[in-house]
Amino acid sequence: MDSKQNLYYALGIFSYAVAKADGTVQLEEKEELQKIVAEEIDHDIDFQYVDIIFQILQKDKPGFKDVHQWALDALERGKYHLTEDIKNQFINVLKRVAAAFPPKSDEEHELINIFIQEIRDFRVNMTID
Repeated sequence: MDSKQNLYYALGIFSYAVAKADGTVQLEEKEELQKIVAEEIDHDIDFQYVDIIFQILQKDKPGFKDVHQWALDALERGKYHLTEDIKNQFINVLKRVAAAFPPKSDEEHELINIFIQEIRDFRVNMTID
């Protein structure tokens, strides 16, 4: 996996955590997530990593702290390809996932807002590829 693909790995992890905020991830939710990502992310970008990590996390069922740290680590590894446009796409995906799978508590809603703020605040690469 190259550093740019790590960004989409991070998006998959964040998306899974948001979808799981309501307690379970159903087949219909996975299909809806795939649809959201396909609509929000440029089609020339390999976003299969989102689906792959979603499947892995659904199978292994790690805790929130682990999932959160994995997402931040992947974002860090891909930061040299992160742009404002990509950050905005990721935020749009997370907002749409949250709307499709609404959290059941204020605490879950706050966690989703933390994810979005972390992406928003993440330092963007200022060099040109």
